[in-house]
Amino acid sequence: MTAPAEVSTFSEGTGSYAAQLVTIGKSAQSLREIAQSVSVVTRQMLEDQNIQSLDDAMRTVPGVTVEPGSTGGNHGNFYLRGYAVDTVQVDGINNPASTGNDLSSGFGMAMYDRIEVLRGPAGLFQGAGDPGGSINLVRKRPKAHKEFSTQLSAGSWSRYYAEADMTGPLSSDGRIRGRLVTAYQDQGSFVDHVYSRKPLIYGVLEADLTPSSTLTAGASHQQYKGRPAFGLPAYPDGRLLDIPRSSYLDPIWNHITERNTEYFAELQHRLDNGGQIKLNASYREQDEPSRLFGWSDCAADPASGDSCLISWAYRSHWKTHGLDGFISTPFTALGSSNNELTLGADYRKVHKSFKYGGGDGAPINIFDPDNNVPKPTNYSFSNGNDNRTEQYGLYGRVNLRPAGGVLLSMGGRMTWWDNHAVNRNAYFNQFSETHTRISGKFTPYAGVVFDLSEQLSAYASYTRIFAPQTASDVDGMTLRPRVGQQYEAGLKGEWLNKQLNARAAIFRMEDSNRAMTDPANPLFSVAAGKMRSQGVEAEINGRIAAGWNLAVGYAYTQTKTLEGTPDEKAQLYTFIAPRHSFNLWTRYQFGPGALEGFSLGGGLRSTSRMYRLNGDVKFSQGPVTTAALQIGYRFNKHLDATLTVNNVFDKVYYQRVWAAYGSNYYGEPRNVMLTLRGRF
Repeated sequence: MTAPAEVSTFSEGTGSYAAQLVTIGKSAQSLREIAQSVSVVTRQMLEDQNIQSLDDAMRTVPGVTVEPGSTGGNHGNFYLRGYAVDTVQVDGINNPASTGNDLSSGFGMAMYDRIEVLRGPAGLFQGAGDPGGSINLVRKRPKAHKEFSTQLSAGSWSRYYAEADMTGPLSSDGRIRGRLVTAYQDQGSFVDHVYSRKPLIYGVLEADLTPSSTLTAGASHQQYKGRPAFGLPAYPDGRLLDIPRSSYLDPIWNHITERNTEYFAELQHRLDNGGQIKLNASYREQDEPSRLFGWSDCAADPASGDSCLISWAYRSHWKTHGLDGFISTPFTALGSSNNELTLGADYRKVHKSFKYGGGDGAPINIFDPDNNVPKPTNYSFSNGNDNRTEQYGLYGRVNLRPAGGVLLSMGGRMTWWDNHAVNRNAYFNQFSETHTRISGKFTPYAGVVFDLSEQLSAYASYTRIFAPQTASDVDGMTLRPRVGQQYEAGLKGEWLNKQLNARAAIFRMEDSNRAMTDPANPLFSVAAGKMRSQGVEAEINGRIAAGWNLAVGYAYTQTKTLEGTPDEKAQLYTFIAPRHSFNLWTRYQFGPGALEGFSLGGGLRSTSRMYRLNGDVKFSQGPVTTAALQIGYRFNKHLDATLTVNNVFDKVYYQRVWAAYGSNYYGEPRNVMLTLRGRF
């Protein structure tokens, strides 16, 4: 007896901004069944907005802050509800997200079907991490029929992009299927001298071993080579520079090369009762053999414009192993046969080797920059770190559906975490070696969903996560882990035959046991800091009429230090997350009539003021609102074209403010992109 037909979770080909099902909770679930806030960037949203990078994809998600690490370089850091996202899942396997100098370009959007964003602590399936949330990238899979698609784009500042995607059966009976995706990005920038080149190839095979068992295996390889810019300095009093947005104040010899390779396999067995057993494995390697750059390291003199550069050279190598296996099965209890039990285990091992050295500094003038500064030759790679982290976990969740349209969800996780780190800093003659171990840490989860009607549900949840710390107390003991916990309640709905999703949520998150200076022993720390993030969010995604898609969202986020030093308690916990943010994108495809074939689209992004304190000096930007417009034409069922104008009113703004010495980034000026798409 074969298993029942499985409902597809993939968004590709639906033509909608509304996700039918998501897999960020292991088994396939509708958004209404999850007692937390989840946003989905579908394949149609990625294509309609010409999104090619993870940065741009995350900018479409309400309440997400994207902090660039460079202009024209690798992707930056993402913040959810005021906290950095430290884990990016790929098909449910945890990978470390980029932070600080560990920027990665290895997430080209050409090979993904959708992006799932879970807000709030994700400890049940993630293990250790920050409480802001988690991102899950879902790869494209082979199709049962032949299909070929291509995309060609050209835009401002010599930006070019090409993509080809082919899929279909590889055997006469259709039991073996394959897919191959290739892409190449060659881009200049609004900043002088900046460029990037990013080739990508992704291949995947899928084989039905039996009517109930499918084996999937694949690999991807991505490269990055370019000359990024690392921002601008500011004036000592906190004023931001008012110089041309094209200004490049870094050395002309800046360059980065990076290679990302990933192998993965999945074995899925569908049970006769509608459940499943799934085993996932992945190996990801990121190699950055050459990273040489200089950046601003001094405040700019308001009168003369003089500043300075400091040069660095980095080499890094990451290896990430991931395993995950679970069984999800329905069972009968409390008068219902629609209950579900999920039990699983996962493993992650991350090895990071990072070496760096500093070279000579050089002067630079913000009004008349000379980028041809001498290239240092005296780098020493005696500084760096070797960091190895392993995590094991056992997790379980039960979804109970008693009569009356109620869903009770309860779960927990046991985590074993081990880290060994060696750090060297020859400049200050410093060496340290630490070994931190956490055994059997329990993380609970609880949620409830009430169906108020056939279209609307109310929910509430309690979630938790922990984050290991490295600081020590006066007795030389490593501080106990931070604990992030969240209370959330809201409404979720789906209308128009599930083609339109909406949600509204209110949340309060607390992050306790944070390391802070020991008042009695200032050279040591105590786990007494406590932060709070709270707010309100609302979002609507989907098809509101024939040919008309809409994605709109609003987020209000307030952060505060509850326990800390007097200076900390007088400030916001984080200055990165704006208090208010608003996102809108809509596109209408005209039907039969005089305008048949044409489409119109447009969007708005708005954030309230953001600022950062550096000592007693405040650096601020905002509020900022930018607009986009798009016109398209579908020539026939195989070919269409769009012309998109971003930042229509050419708003001049900084998308990141940091400090007087540097790392302040202008947002993109007005720009255009012409895209042709073919489907065969």
